Amino acid sequence: MTMPQEKNAKILYLPSTPLNVLVSVAHAVANAPFQNSQLVLIDQKNTQDNIYFNVLQEWKNSPFEKNLLTSGSAKGYKKIAERKANFKKLAGFVKDFPASVIAVGSDRRIEFQYLMHLRASSSKKVVEGWYLDDGLYSYTGRPSKWFKDLVSSALKKVSYGFWWKEPKTVGASDWINQAWLFSPENAVEPIQNKVCHQILTEWFLTPDASEFVNLVLDKFGVDVQMRMQLESTDLFILIPHPNNILKMDGYLQRLELFLEEAMQLGKKVAVKYHPRSNGPDYLGLEKRYSVLVLPNNLAFEFMMPLLDSDTIILGDVSTVLMTAKWLRPDIKSLAVLNEEDSFAQQFKGIIEKLGISIISSFDAAFRLL
Repeated sequence: MTMPQEKNAKILYLPSTPLNVLVSVAHAVANAPFQNSQLVLIDQKNTQDNIYFNVLQEWKNSPFEKNLLTSGSAKGYKKIAERKANFKKLAGFVKDFPASVIAVGSDRRIEFQYLMHLRASSSKKVVEGWYLDDGLYSYTGRPSKWFKDLVSSALKKVSYGFWWKEPKTVGASDWINQAWLFSPENAVEPIQNKVCHQILTEWFLTPDASEFVNLVLDKFGVDVQMRMQLESTDLFILIPHPNNILKMDGYLQRLELFLEEAMQLGKKVAVKYHPRSNGPDYLGLEKRYSVLVLPNNLAFEFMMPLLDSDTIILGDVSTVLMTAKWLRPDIKSLAVLNEEDSFAQQFKGIIEKLGISIISSFDAAFRLL
């Protein structure tokens, strides 16, 4: 089922991550004949020159009638004031666009819960919350500590309002009625208890969705030359979050040995650092191994259409490896899980469940080329 419950329903999308944005775009484009859509890009550290928001504003064939951006850069006690300022802005937005559905990538977002509370208390009609798949936590669940969650919930209730509901895991709160997932049958049980729908790969291939992706690539400086290099790439390596690298025993040494061998064999390698990495190429891989380094602040999902079907994607346990599998099932996506790495091994079960092939070392990828 892809159609909202009522014709011309007003759907408000609240993405916060680049994957959220892409899923919101694909869903809104696919359902444009049945709904009226608006979008608020929430919790953004960069509000002065946010590329994703700028593209949404400039996109001529956008399914969104209006877009808004809210800040999420404050820290400490200043965050309460920032959020309350955002609430005021959001209240004005939904007054002009009384949404019957609010779709979000995490029901832990306070902006979402505030708007659900506001619409539920001001509308005679039932207002639905929709969870849009944001990757890993949909399938592993969010690690929960009851005492920490209890304190967090109490603080939010006191600071913002008693409408706050602490979800046991992302997508599981009482605010959520429906869930849109890449792999509904593999979602954690609390999400499967919702009304679940399949996110279809073809939504991302429509002309309008493709236009949006190309506009984003242009803004991030992925020019014609870089696109041609990507199309001829043999191996695309996803570098983990710097904190996770520290938890993976010997990861850097194994990666460097692999890149050395790939260079000697004449293989074309592209590398994408995690967005939280310290600089565009903090490991110095381009200079040492002649690899193509992509912009680290550009979400990997936007590069997927450029890859040839013979490309092999190598990554650790991460949402990007999952979305690579879902968005480009024709490409071989491999999870490199060292058998001696206890941190990585804890995710082996979910990776296998989602049908992503596992190899024990980088070198195993050479046998597949």
